[in-house]
Amino acid sequence: MTEPPSHDPLSIHHGASAGDLAAGDEDPVETIRHEERLHVGTESVATERVRLQKYIVSEERTITVSVRREEVRVLREPLPPGTSAPQAGTQRPVDLTLHEEQVVTSVRVVPVERVRLAVTRVQSHEVVAAVLRSERIGIEGDAPAQ
Repeated sequence: MTEPPSHDPLSIHHGASAGDLAAGDEDPVETIRHEERLHVGTESVATERVRLQKYIVSEERTITVSVRREEVRVLREPLPPGTSAPQAGTQRPVDLTLHEEQVVTSVRVVPVERVRLAVTRVQSHEVVAAVLRSERIGIEGDAPAQ
């Protein structure tokens, strides 16, 4: 039959029980005490993807433009007496070309603005809390403390 595990602190770290130690041993009995230490750092992780995207917005523009045109007016004036005039039917017809302005539209694409994305690093502080454990060393039993 096996012995139940010992709860003696020395046997836990060294595999020896207090009864195995003889008085007058030259080697001191020792153990190593451990404790948890909190190490805090940061790492960069991707949180969001941003895309610069263009889209078209249409809006109607109404512009008033002045236009000109030529019109014909018939001006009549009496001839002074004694003015010679060509005989009727011998004159050629008079042709006159009239002009007008017409509105012409065209659309041109012109650069108006440069848009950039800039990344700014903003620093803030976060509080980190953790429960840390540490070992304590004591003596159990009837051995006198020195």
